[in-house]
Amino acid sequence: MGLFGDDKRQDEQIAALEEHIRILTETVQANQVDLIEGRIALLALQAQINEKVSAADVDPTIVQLNEELTTARDQLDEATAAASESWATLQQGVRDAFETLRTSVRQASERIQQS
Repeated sequence: MGLFGDDKRQDEQIAALEEHIRILTETVQANQVDLIEGRIALLALQAQINEKVSAADVDPTIVQLNEELTTARDQLDEATAAASESWATLQQGVRDAFETLRTSVRQASERIQQS
């Protein structure tokens, strides 16, 4: 028996809360992708402005970061499509993809600043 003596109502409320959390999570992840994309663009501009790194050094790094961004976007799309399935496992995979992308952006930033 549910908290309110109405299992159906309680199940509907839990399902609505889970859906809301999924939507919020997807929104946060989309914002993370957008922020990382902005950071990649800033890194390219910073390298060009400082002229510390040649275009040949910047271009491969930016290309690699954009490829990783594409991978992160694809995984985000998969997470959205499969949200009703194994949510915890799926979200761990998305978090791992974002962490890999963040690490690559951080390393690119360090390389540009050291040059």
